[in-house]
Amino acid sequence: MITKAEVRALVLARLGPRVGDLVWDIGAGSGSVAVECARLGAAAIAVDRDPAAGELIDHNATMHGVDLAVVTGAAPDVLAQLPDPDAVFVGGGGPAVLTACAQRRPARLVTAIAAVDRIAPALAVLRAAGLRTDGVQLRADRLTPLPDGSHRLAATNPVVVLWGEAL
Repeated sequence: MITKAEVRALVLARLGPRVGDLVWDIGAGSGSVAVECARLGAAAIAVDRDPAAGELIDHNATMHGVDLAVVTGAAPDVLAQLPDPDAVFVGGGGPAVLTACAQRRPARLVTAIAAVDRIAPALAVLRAAGLRTDGVQLRADRLTPLPDGSHRLAATNPVVVLWGEAL
């Protein structure tokens, strides 16, 4: 899975990656968030349990001319071996992963959620960590060509982006 451009833009804005920061991308999939953070000058670590995803992340990092670390293994177990992050994006793993990330006290913690029943538990984790929370639902309507050469707008699936920031 590649985090859609519209969602990725908001995630990056909330993560605020900059030179000198360390950003974790948990449940990285294609590594699109980690790659973008590295392109902005941050150090990035992409974590995914699927070895094939690790290979894809390495490929994408090479294609974009950035260096980042790839850790293959299941979160939250593999997180203990990582250095403390300044910012974290959780693209998958649920409340247990979000809790493990929050315990590392990053200044910014962001997650993207597609299932509405996962919003309240995620907010509860962020609030329990003492973070100031906020969020937004994003849905983009993309131009799609029709057979006659005109275009229509086709809706994408909505995604809720939640974030917590240290007080």
